[in-house]
Amino acid sequence: MAILYITKLGAAVRKDGERLQVHFEGELLTSVPLREIERVILLGPIQMSAAMQHTLLKRNIPIIFASSRGRYRGILSPVPENTQLLLQQVSQYHNFDYRLQTSKMILACKIRYQRTILRRRAQTLVDHQLTQAADQIHDLLSGLKNATTIEQSMGFEGQASAVYFGVLGRCFLPPTVEFTHRNRRPPKDPVNSLLSFGYMLLMSEIVGVLTGLGLHVGLGFLHQVAVNRPSLALDLVEIFRQPVVDRLVLRLFNRRILSPSDFVPAEKNGVWLKDEGRGCFLSAYEQALTSHFQHPQRRNKKTTFRQLIRDEASLFRRSISEQQIFSPLSLDL
Repeated sequence: MAILYITKLGAAVRKDGERLQVHFEGELLTSVPLREIERVILLGPIQMSAAMQHTLLKRNIPIIFASSRGRYRGILSPVPENTQLLLQQVSQYHNFDYRLQTSKMILACKIRYQRTILRRRAQTLVDHQLTQAADQIHDLLSGLKNATTIEQSMGFEGQASAVYFGVLGRCFLPPTVEFTHRNRRPPKDPVNSLLSFGYMLLMSEIVGVLTGLGLHVGLGFLHQVAVNRPSLALDLVEIFRQPVVDRLVLRLFNRRILSPSDFVPAEKNGVWLKDEGRGCFLSAYEQALTSHFQHPQRRNKKTTFRQLIRDEASLFRRSISEQQIFSPLSLDL
């Protein structure tokens, strides 16, 4: 099954029998059998016929909407009618201990991955500043265990991320790109632009999976509930930021697959990927999600990040319905 990304601004998506077709100015750009599509992601102002939307909904194929610059807008998907699961999710949201312990598990997983990436790069580059930063993150990870509120937990994560992003630029091989700190809305350099785009794609992936499992994506446990915020999806995004997106961004720049010349200035001093670079990144992102590697718990089984996202989402669903603390899998990056 394929994830179909449609990026041509002004394109029109139509149904033709058992196929999805993309047209632009009278030209047929692509035609894909519906049976091969798992999810459709529209990046930018793209038209989709009512017949096509109806068919995708009928076949339980979600449609993700995002801006051409990678900002998530929403999802169109049939929602399984599981009132009992919704009530359980609401109940666990009001369970302070469940929210706190689950939040700490998620944040600990994220911080461990930040520490691991810096330690691996420190060994490769023989960089003592990266080693020191990894040690600082390790100390913050130890402090997280004693947090008694979600706010305190987020405070440790915020400090760890500040340390992590403060030295991440040292992980890029010169003279590829310069990176000093994390910024967004808009991202002001190529690294931040790619990180933001990758995180949006990751969130879209998780939104589709959670929706298919019948969970309410707006009712999270770590991230605060807010209008039009997929808080539950953001909870799971934290687990996969470094393993999927950060490592991919490092690889693309360090191997000269992408460079600053693939980006253009945008409004408010922002920086965006050119169309060609976006296609390159989407291809690399899909490869990162679908490449097989050793399963972290089953010695004789291979898995992919796309499958692990589904597994973690299912585990989260089970933890909610069984009122058990959610504990993410731990990967050896």
